[in-house]
Amino acid sequence: MNNAEERIVAKGLSHPGPLLIVKKKLPEITAQSLRVIVTGREAADGLAAFFEGRSASVSVDRTGDDYHVVVDLSNLEDTGDE
Repeated sequence: MNNAEERIVAKGLSHPGPLLIVKKKLPEITAQSLRVIVTGREAADGLAAFFEGRSASVSVDRTGDDYHVVVDLSNLEDTGDE
C-alpha cells in the first residue's frame, strides 16, 4: 500500500533514539513522504541531517512542544551506511 505519508511518532526520546527507529523502519516504508514527530530540537536536527545527507528534501516545523520532521522520500539515496 503506497500512502501519501508515513508517520512515525518518536516523542519523548532523545537523540539518537528517533534516528535509530527511523533507520530500522525505513526499508519498509513505501509512502512518498515521511513525517517523524519528536520532542527535542536535537532529535529533529539529527533526523534532518541524516536525510539531507541522502539528498532528500526536509522541512522541520514546530507544533507546540513537538517537532515535525517531514521528508520527501522521492529523491532519497541509499548510501549503504547503516
